[in-house]
Order: sequence, then structure tokens, then C-alpha cells
Amino acid sequence: MKKQVLAVAFLGLTTIAFAQKKEVKALEKAVKSEKFAQTPSLIAAAEKLITNADDKTKAKFYYLKAKALLNGTNLKAMMAALETFDGNGASKYAGEIKKLKASTALKLVNDVVSNPKDAKANEKLYVAYQLSGDQDYLYYAATGYVGKKDYKKALPLYEELKTIGYTGEKTQLKAYNKETRKDDVFPNKVMRTLAIKAGTHIKPTESKTPSVAGDIIKNIAYMYVETGATDKAIAAIQDARKKDPTDVNLLMTEANLYLKLGKKDKYQSLIKEAVVQDPKNATLFYNLGVMAAQEGNAKEAKAYYQKSLAIDPININTNFNLAALILGAEKTIIDQMNSLGTSAADNKKYDALQEKRSAMYTEAIPYLENIIKVDAKNKNAAQTLKGIYSALGNTAKYKEMKALLDSL
Repeated sequence: MKKQVLAVAFLGLTTIAFAQKKEVKALEKAVKSEKFAQTPSLIAAAEKLITNADDKTKAKFYYLKAKALLNGTNLKAMMAALETFDGNGASKYAGEIKKLKASTALKLVNDVVSNPKDAKANEKLYVAYQLSGDQDYLYYAATGYVGKKDYKKALPLYEELKTIGYTGEKTQLKAYNKETRKDDVFPNKVMRTLAIKAGTHIKPTESKTPSVAGDIIKNIAYMYVETGATDKAIAAIQDARKKDPTDVNLLMTEANLYLKLGKKDKYQSLIKEAVVQDPKNATLFYNLGVMAAQEGNAKEAKAYYQKSLAIDPININTNFNLAALILGAEKTIIDQMNSLGTSAADNKKYDALQEKRSAMYTEAIPYLENIIKVDAKNKNAAQTLKGIYSALGNTAKYKEMKALLDSL
């Protein structure tokens, strides 16, 4: 009796094993002939039986399943293939799966390069990252979502970049090109060595591209602000600053965050801290000038603008703001002049005010002229100078500005 039961049981196992191999063989045939429309149903049929299969049959099935999923166009299916790899990569097909992942990742990236407007470009880049482990693809996907202002999808990718410590730094291999008299960048040392031996290049050097770690933190903070999570934004920046307290860019990001939140005192405090760390940064002094001007502190604003111009004398915005600050007193002077009568005392006051106005115009002229030197077609500066020269009675300069405006 026992022998009969064993015989029946053995017969059942043999039948199941045969069915497993049959389903796997059908899947293999479809994959080899690239009939991927058939593979979903074949995968489903084999999966019902594969649980109790031997390791060899399982390994083959998971490899074929992965290959079928990755040769399609369904990104969700590709992500499902990743799960297949994660659970079953340690087999005799591990090497083949590794090659398959790499080739599929490259295909996805090439798709994006050839069609950057592809609606699924960022999804493809993310799947390419998952397949290859190339962190650059994760960064490209994250920045792509930011470009589309899809912060919901971008934020977790940036958080992942922060977690893995991505910097984006690359070592550039350079050599001086004798013909162009510029440095050329080489893909590897072999190519550079060949160029030097050929005599076309000299002076090999190596340099690193700038880190984007600070930009990642900035974007995380920015997205938190945009989504209303300001506390998280501040925490993210402050955490980053603890790790790198001398990074002026991070300090500026925190300052701009407080400005966006309307906390001007905190903004000014951080900008002043940045000035201490980077005293030759013209933009910092300019920002302090703008803030002081907005608060009605003309004297302080003027001092900051002048410090900015001492570092960057041809900056259009700074020159324009300083000229506007100086000319801001014009209305008050003119109102005072218009309010005077015709008495001797009033005439004397009028002459003093007129002299004061002329001095104001004279003080503003150099800054407006600096703008014209940099941007000869700047209508605002030319129009203002035309009015000033007219008021000062400088006919030659007036005609010069008039001719400039007429030519624009």
C-alpha cells in the first residue's frame, strides 16, 4: 500500500516538474524570437508553477522574465524586473543579468538624449539609475523634474541624492593644445598620452569639476518652501551648514529663504555673516544695499553700493541703483523750490537749492555713464542723462544723449 502511494506521489512531482520546464521553455522560445507581446501571459503561466521548481529552472525563469520585461517599453514592467534581479540575482545567470541591466540602462539614456522632450524622459533616467547604479542618472532625473516644476516627484530624488552623498564631481584630464592654445579635455589617460606623444598637446593637468552638493541642498530647501514645508527647508539648510559652515552659497541660500519668508532682519544678519566670510563678494554688498534702501536708510544703502562698486565697478544694477538713490532727493528739492516766493530771502534759498540740485546731478552722472559704457543701448540711463545735462546746461552732452536715443 505504501509503495503505491509513493509511486503516485512521485508521478505527481514528475508531472509538475515537466509542466514547469514546459512553461519555461515556451517563455524562452518567445524571448529568443523577440515575441514580447506573448511574454506577459507566458510569465504568468510559469509563475504559477515555479515556486517549487529546482534552482536551475528557477534561475532560468527569472532571467528570462527579466529579459522579457526589460525589452519592452513599459517602465513599470522594468521596475518589476528590478525586483526580479534583487530577489534572484545570485545564480548562474547573474553575469548575464548584469549585462542586460547595463545595456537596458544605456538604451533608456540614449532614448532621452535623442528625444529630450520625451514626456517620460525623467522616468527613463530614474529607471536607468536603478538598473545601472549610475548616480548621475538620478541627478539628471531629479533636475529634469525641477525643470518641469514637478516638485512632488523631484523632492524624493533629491533626498536620495543627499542620502547617498552625491556631489557630481568629476576628474577632468586636460592637456594644452598647441594649435588652439586652449586646454582640451580627454576621456581617459590613454587618449591624452597619445596626444602628447603625437606632439599636438603639452602640459597635462588634472582638475575637478565643482561639487553640486550645495545645489542639491538648495533645491531641497526651495522645494520644501514651495510645498509649504518651511520648517523642513530651514532644517535642511542648517543641517548642511553644520557640515560645511564656511560654504557661502549655503549661507546665502538660508538668507534668501528667510527673505522669501519675509524675515528681513534674519536675512540681513546672514548676509553680514557672509560678508565676513567673503569680503570681496560684490553681490553681498549689493544685496545689503538693496535691503537698506527698502528700509529707507539711504545713507547705509549708499555705503553698501559704493563698497560693491569698489569690487565690481561696471555692474549695471549697482550703478543704476546708486544713481537712483542719489536722484531720490530730486523731488523734495524741486518741491521746496516751487514753494518759494519772490522775496530776496526766498531768491537766496532758491539759489541754494538749485546749487544743491546741480551737485546731486553731478554726483549721479558717473554711475549713469558707467552703465552707458557697458550697455550703450540702455535707454533708461541715456534718458536720465539727457534730462540731467539739460538741467545743467551742458548742451554738448545733451546733444550726445539725444543722438544716442534717436539711434535706438
